[in-house]
Amino acid sequence: MGQGKERGGTALILMTIVAAPMALGFETILRKLLFPPEFDELRLLIGPTLTPIVWGLVGVTALFGFFGVVFQARLVARAVAKVPEPQRTVARVHKAELGAFMLAASIPQIPAILATFGFMWGSSLTPVVVAIGVATVAIVIQASMARRPPAPA
Repeated sequence: MGQGKERGGTALILMTIVAAPMALGFETILRKLLFPPEFDELRLLIGPTLTPIVWGLVGVTALFGFFGVVFQARLVARAVAKVPEPQRTVARVHKAELGAFMLAASIPQIPAILATFGFMWGSSLTPVVVAIGVATVAIVIQASMARRPPAPA
């Protein structure tokens, strides 16, 4: 596999890892720039109700992170098994691992992004940051499962 493709895979993995934290920043910037000042009053009213729900999303994120790791391992095994033995190269295995990572990494991101929406509507920032941290750790674990191809000789 060429070095450009390897860099592309690495960039894709890094972008996936930072997606949830970037979503929080993007949401905050958009809210500050586009939403009317009255929205902050609504956030103050809804926030106390949403905060416990977002704390619940922390647990969901951890559970989904575990499922993402298991799902990714199964996806890789299934994809590699479909490749006939004579055609099973390191590059094809790596492609299967990268594809499985991209799909499975979205699993822990879903509740973390929902937590970000909770912050938009007034939840405390603490459970949102914890949910994003848990999702990021799960995605880093998943990324470590996607082996890097060997450098070209």
